[in-house]
Order: sequence, then C-alpha cells, then structure tokens
Amino acid sequence: TRRSTSRPPCSMAAPTSKSSMDASSPTFKTCMSILEKIPPKKTSMALDAIKDGLISNPETLQELLQKVFNFPLQSAEDPMADNKRFLLCEFNRHLESYRSPFSNNYFPPLSSEEQRISDSLLTFEAHANEVWDTYTNLYYGKDAIGSVYVKPMSGVAFLACFLVQKNVVDDERLKRGQWNSGHLVQIGKASKGAAKYKVRSTISITMEPSNDTCLSGQLCRETDETHELPDQNSLPSHLENVGKMIESIEIDMRSNFEAVHIPKTQQVVDSIRQPVPGAQAGIPILLARPQSQQSKSPKKKSYIPPGAVAMPGMGGAHMTALNAAVLKRAPKK
Repeated sequence: TRRSTSRPPCSMAAPTSKSSMDASSPTFKTCMSILEKIPPKKTSMALDAIKDGLISNPETLQELLQKVFNFPLQSAEDPMADNKRFLLCEFNRHLESYRSPFSNNYFPPLSSEEQRISDSLLTFEAHANEVWDTYTNLYYGKDAIGSVYVKPMSGVAFLACFLVQKNVVDDERLKRGQWNSGHLVQIGKASKGAAKYKVRSTISITMEPSNDTCLSGQLCRETDETHELPDQNSLPSHLENVGKMIESIEIDMRSNFEAVHIPKTQQVVDSIRQPVPGAQAGIPILLARPQSQQSKSPKKKSYIPPGAVAMPGMGGAHMTALNAAVLKRAPKK
C-alpha cells in the first residue's frame, strides 16, 4: 500500500518523539514559517540566526534542529577512512562534532562520552552506505557525495537518514549549481511479515547561470508505504524496501522539477519581461502593463519618445522623464 502527499517547501530532519512531531508550539511555528520564506541558499544563515534567538528556549531549539535539514549541506573528511568525504547534518551531530559513517568516529574528537549505536544498526548503516554510494555514483556522478546515518527511536525499529549533495562549477550552461536532497525514513517494527515505512523527503536546487542571477527552489514530500519482509533477518529486507522507495520518490520529484516547477518559473519570468516590437537597438525593454490591467476609462495620452515603453503604475510625467533618460543614453546612429 502507498500514500504520498506533497507539502509546501520547508526543511526537515529527524523527529525523536511524538511530541516533537506534533510541533504545536507557537514559537516553533513562527520559526518554521520564517524558514519556509527564506531562499534555500540562505537556509543555513537563517537557521544560525534563529539558533541565537532560541538560546533561552532549548526545547524549541532542539525540536527545530530535529526537523530542519541545514541546506546547503556541508561535508568533512574522515582521516581514518582514506579521507572519504561525508555529509554533516543534525542527524549525525553531537555537541560540535559530527560522526563519520565510515569509521564511526566523531570529528573533531569529543572530550565527553560519545554517543554510540548498537552493532546491528552499525552493520545496517555500513551496508546502506555501500549501496547508497553506488546509487549516488550512478545517478549523480562520481563527484557527488552521499551519506547514510541511522539511530534508534522509541516506538519504531529505527530511523535512517539518506543524504546526497552534487555540485556543478563552470558548466557549459551553468556557472554554479548545487543539488541537496535528504530522506528521513521512519522504519516500523515488523508485524505479521510486513513493516510500515514513512519517508519525509526534501530536495533543494540552486542554479546560478551568471554572477548576478540565482534561481533556487525546494520541494518536500511525505510518503507512507507498507512492504512485506520475506527474509526473517529483517535488516536486509528493510534496506531493499527503503532503497526502492527512495529511488521512486527521487525520480518523481526530479520529474516534477523538470516538467512543472522550472517551466513554470520560466513562464512567469517571460510574462513579466515581454519583448516590444519596434524598440530601438540598445534601449532596455521595460515592463509593459498587461492589457487586462489597463484602465478602460479614457485618459489624456502622455508623450512617449519613439521606441520607449510605458511602465505600469507610473504617472505620465515620470514615465516621460524616465523614457527620455533611456533614449538619451541609447547609442547614437
């Protein structure tokens, strides 16, 4: 069985209790509302500012950090695993250190007692990272970074977090670009040869065609499915079921970006910047008021220099002065 729902753009990470998942605190809702309105590229900066403001409210701060992917993701090297790179998030963080999925060590090293997970979950995590690394290389290329982290959670078997980051620099059509995706998987306990899975996915895309242009967007989705567990050792079966779910979700979300969101953005940009026939060469094309917004009552026409265009919401004098200035700076024939 499967149930999939789309949600407004927001960031998220791992819930640790039922009270955290309810998120009924007014302060929490305000913080999430702010993060939903921030461009994905600036989520990290906004989150740092919110952390400073919630120092006196540790419960809300902890709740927020458990539900927010700190996009764009940062990465670090594990010197104890041939300097393999792994991604950093709240899911593998303890104090100011982050746990590597390869050596299970924290970097920088912790002075206090380290958080450890069970050997069975470590085995699952190691196997999941091997499979995820193959998946990342096939879909995103060898320069992409992928990481998987697991941790126990009361009421379910365990939680798993699957992360991917792909950077593009000086491409033929893109100066800079970045893909960040995170999937938080809540794996239910086996019951009658089956298990329930809840996947909360967030994908963030940033594209910079030039130094002064940046397009970014974020898409979130929740998916609930129930799958059979043919193997008595449920951990390999969990990995197989979760892998199929995430692959299907990412393909669907990428298709939505390519077929819906990006074309819609282009349509909106094109609609507010319409070319005007007969405009003189070298004169910037200004925004023209759509016919539906033009007043039907007769008004005295203002003089507009040849080749200039009226801007919406401006009086005749301002409009004439602005266009006259534009014509004055135009290249002379």
